[in-house]
Amino acid sequence: MTCNSDDYSALEPSISGRIMELHHKNHHSTYVNSFNNFSAQLGELQSSSSSSSSPDSIAQQIALQPLINFHGGGHINHSLFWENLAPKGSGGGEPPSGKLGKEIEATFGGVENLKKVMNTKLAGIQGSGWAWLVKDKETGGVGVRTYAVSSAVWDLGGRRETLLLMMDAESRSGRWAVCAAAGD
Repeated sequence: MTCNSDDYSALEPSISGRIMELHHKNHHSTYVNSFNNFSAQLGELQSSSSSSSSPDSIAQQIALQPLINFHGGGHINHSLFWENLAPKGSGGGEPPSGKLGKEIEATFGGVENLKKVMNTKLAGIQGSGWAWLVKDKETGGVGVRTYAVSSAVWDLGGRRETLLLMMDAESRSGRWAVCAAAGD
């Protein structure tokens, strides 16, 4: 499901259409708009050749980096979330099966236990964040990683890990999406 559509109710009853709409139009758009705003401010400071290397300008540029990282990471993670949701009739709404389902069963004792592990780990994040089921590219094992909302998943394990499942911690409601990179 891409949230460019007007059908925010496509995932009901699993996820409320109103919650999806608010989350996409208000919450995610704040990350996008703020990222664009702070990036533009940084560009303006850097393009001002006469003062871009002054101590004051450098301090301002440094101060913008955490804001760009926070909002950029929030945008990337939410984009992955939206792109990997699907209604029940379109391949979503069912627990993982095949190789992934077997790995979840072997590692966690099933999907319900995996959800418990993810929710427990998410409870340790202050504010909002994400839980990711990842597969280690070297060992083949799976595990759960948690990151604050601003941590872009591209930094995950130095790219040693493949994203398999993701859960948004903002409501800890168990909303999760199978990542397209997962394969089966």
